[in-house]
Amino acid sequence: MRKAKQIFQGAVDVFAEKGFDRATMDEVAERSGVAKGTLYYHFGGKEDLIRFLMEEGVGQLTEHVEQARNQSADPVEQLRRAIEAQIVFFDQNREFCQLLLKGVWSTSDRQIQFREIMQKYFNQLQEIINAGIAHKQLREMPAEWAAVSLFGMVSIVSLRVILQGRPIDRKELTEFLFQQYLYGASLPEEKQGTC
Repeated sequence: MRKAKQIFQGAVDVFAEKGFDRATMDEVAERSGVAKGTLYYHFGGKEDLIRFLMEEGVGQLTEHVEQARNQSADPVEQLRRAIEAQIVFFDQNREFCQLLLKGVWSTSDRQIQFREIMQKYFNQLQEIINAGIAHKQLREMPAEWAAVSLFGMVSIVSLRVILQGRPIDRKELTEFLFQQYLYGASLPEEKQGTC
């Protein structure tokens, strides 16, 4: 287990620095503090390592959001908690966040692979959205699209802040994204047309 964590962090560091295509297994082994043979014992090659990296990272994200979600039975509050948990995870794992979002735009084979890996996370968001619809707290909508758009919105805004090198005000960003997702950009009806 300890070696897997070492390899995960070493791979994140090297891939974030060099990119998926330019990084080598030798560099990952060195940065991870493991022998090259150990790396090849666990992974057949770089693509296997990239898959492990994404599965491990997305698994951590999914677990992080699940723990936050379980703190409330209310679907709308679960949405807020899911948004905050994703922001916190990305803030604490900035390099992985960048890799995950780069991977989505990577080679066609990696794009397919990443979408498959991300599906467990999207399913988790869909469950929250479907519960909100069932409880009449959210309007009818395609839950699959709603889950992907929620992930995309939170990810891209978080990535922008991360790439600017600024600290993330987690509470402020959570509240903004939660309100944006739930209500869009429109004014509440009672304030519309009162400029």
